[in-house]
Amino acid sequence: MSHGRNMVCSDVFNAVKDFDVKTVKKGGRFPEEKNIEFYIEYRNTWYRLLVIKIFEGRPPFYRKWIEVFSIVPEISFDDKVFVFYNTDIEKNLIKCLSSSIGAGERLFIEYIYDKETWKALEIGVPPHLTRIGFMLLENGFTWFKDWYYPEGFMEGNPKLQAEKPINDEVKQEHVKNLCRETALFTERIKAFIESNIHREIFENMYKRIEKILNSLCRKI
Repeated sequence: MSHGRNMVCSDVFNAVKDFDVKTVKKGGRFPEEKNIEFYIEYRNTWYRLLVIKIFEGRPPFYRKWIEVFSIVPEISFDDKVFVFYNTDIEKNLIKCLSSSIGAGERLFIEYIYDKETWKALEIGVPPHLTRIGFMLLENGFTWFKDWYYPEGFMEGNPKLQAEKPINDEVKQEHVKNLCRETALFTERIKAFIESNIHREIFENMYKRIEKILNSLCRKI
């Protein structure tokens, strides 16, 4: 059951069973900014799952952006565990948020809850080949940046930034760059798999590489 259904993407949590979900809206630093906190409840015990910050933009100077942070991969109650990491809820939330992002707008996702993405970025894997980055790529984002060392105390924890192209010409250029980067990384990943270092991470990544090269990159 979900409370606050008028909140952004709260309907994604309608699929949650055995737990209650509620949202709390709070004001932001500017009139155009708001924060939405998502809480999971079981037997009258509540834990915060994540926070979504939305900046609606200030045309024509600033475009809209959304940030997801303070994410908890799983929440343990006395005899029950709510899992967010690598579930349909996580995927559908990213899909829903992505659908509200337009051309030239950005989505930020704090990735410290995801050890696979964190480790991959730490050892130099291109953002779009990580677990979170690939989900964003599948949802129309074509430009990525790893904020592994946020600037200033208000920037929060490390996060992945993804941006949608402003037009088809820019999209084509972005895709070419992504495909070039993917092809170059293919040789490196084979060595990682054979060496047994972080093997599981790179085996998952190799599947993403095959999807990118066999679908997205065949169109250019």
